[in-house]
This record gives sequence, C-alpha cells and structure tokens, in this order.
Amino acid sequence: MMKYKFGTALILSSSLLLSQSSFYVNAEEKSNEQTENTSKSISFEQAQKMKPKELTNLLTDEDLKLHNKVAEHQSTELETNRNTNEAYQNVNGYIDQNNIKPSAITQDTRMNSLPKYDYKSDKFIGVVIHETANPNSTIDEEINYMYNNYESAFVHAYAGSSKIVQTASSDYLAWGAGAKANPYFYQIELAQSSTFDQFAKSVNNQAYLTAKMLDQNGLKPSLADHNEGTGTVISHNAISQYYGGTDHTDPINYFSQWGYDMDQFYSLVQKHYNQLNEASDTVTGDTHTVASGDTLYNISQRSGVSVDNIKELNDLSSNELTVGQVLKLK
Repeated sequence: MMKYKFGTALILSSSLLLSQSSFYVNAEEKSNEQTENTSKSISFEQAQKMKPKELTNLLTDEDLKLHNKVAEHQSTELETNRNTNEAYQNVNGYIDQNNIKPSAITQDTRMNSLPKYDYKSDKFIGVVIHETANPNSTIDEEINYMYNNYESAFVHAYAGSSKIVQTASSDYLAWGAGAKANPYFYQIELAQSSTFDQFAKSVNNQAYLTAKMLDQNGLKPSLADHNEGTGTVISHNAISQYYGGTDHTDPINYFSQWGYDMDQFYSLVQKHYNQLNEASDTVTGDTHTVASGDTLYNISQRSGVSVDNIKELNDLSSNELTVGQVLKLK
C-alpha cells in the first residue's frame, strides 16, 4: 500500500521537481551501485520453486538495507464492513454483465528515469497487489507524487477506472513492498474509486495487467494468500504475513468496502489469463520450447503428440523438463 498524504490542493514546489538530466544521472549512479551493494542473483527457475522463507534467507544485509522501501501509510485495522458488503452486487458478475473491457496499457515517459536494480531472481516471480489507501487523490496525482518521491518508494504500475499506466520498467525491481519482497515481485497499485462502477472498472484493469505480466514471464496464475505465501498473485497483506519487512494489509480492507476479496480478484486474473492464452495455447510446429508450467502431459494434450512419442523423439528417460529446453514433436 502506498499511502500518500495530499492537502486540499496538490502543491509541487520547485524543490520537488527534478530535471530530467538529474533524474538520469541519479538512476545511472544507482545502477552503478548495484554490483557493489547487492548479492549474486539466483536463477528464475530456482526461485519459482522456493518458499518465502527460503527466498528471504538468500537476501544479504546489503540487499535488505538497499531495498528497504515502503511508502508512508496510516495504520488501519484489517476489518470488513458487513453492511457495505451486503449493499453491492457481485463485482465480477457486474463486469461480465456489462461487458467491461480493460483499458489500454500506456507507459509514462518518466519511467526510464527511475533507479535500475536487478531482481534477485533475474526476473520477477509474481505480482504484488496494492491499493493506494487514498480516496482523495486521482491516479494521475498518485503517479506524479511517486515520481517526485521515488527515493522513498515507487511501483511498476498503477490501475484506475479509465487507464492502466506502467510507471517503472518490468526489467528491474521496484520499491513498494519492503526489503524482503521488492527483489522478487512486479508491483501494481490500485487507485481508489468513489463509485461501484469505477471500482469494477479499476479492479478489472488491475487484474488484466496482472494477467499480462504473468504471461510475459511465462508464469501461471496461482494465489499465494491461501498457500502460505507461495504463488504468483499475492496481496500486500500476504507479503506482510509471509515475507515480512512490512506491516501493510492492503488491498483487503479496501476490497471489502465493495463486497470484494482476493479470491474474487484471483478469479478475474484467471479469466484474463485464459483469454490471453486461448489463441496461443495450442502447440503447433515441429518443435516446442518448454516454458514455465509446461509438463510432458500438457504439451501432449496441446500438441496431439503422445507422451511416449515425445519421450522417444527426444531420447528422454524421465518426465523431467527444463525451461528453455527445445523438444522435437515430429
């Protein structure tokens, strides 16, 4: 959760406005520090098989000190409003009934000016779901505040009711979920809405971007919140529980205000992920490059070639596969 405090008006003083040249110099300096202040990375494939405690144990004191970034927030108890929950219809059903489509994904022109540190896992192994906890600021105000205060915290993207904006490169880690999770996750903030329709559109945008980013890294959707923190979709609340280094509970309380929860959000991510992969799920051609989540069985189902034939064509003595391995199918 990135809680920013705005007054009655958003005042950007000249002291907060950095020139583009100073942005780039600062980012370059931080990038140069990377090899001196962070430990050696582990493989993307290895990281996906590890539990939160195993991942955090790999971080050095230097890693933890460098990436110990979580934006200011006001403590809020983790509670639900039953009366509010009962007042609203099913969010995912509303999205389907009204055929709500995700907004186009745009990129902020300032995104390359941010610090660039490699993930501990080479690439992100999941997506953290945040919300801004600020009902009085727009998505644009949140983004502008982030850029003017990026040394305190920044995230990869923001989702609102009418736009999806990527604010930091997915090639590098962001500072939004604490020292123990920042080195492993892509992070998306949800701007708060004032109406049910806006909330439905905004959460649909956040779920769509989550599915897109999982697909980008060949990751299958899996909810970490009910699996002791292991999974590719995780709330900031679950980061606090299973990774540590932060005490935020978002987006649980905000979701509950609209009769929503992480299980429903995860279902929406799955729907978008399936739609993205409907056209590309079938395996065709003479060869197939193994992606994360592939097994001999599902490759057989998608290609129409039996498991035994795949093993014979590739001289395989077991069912074990390696990401990046090229399999002959004919």
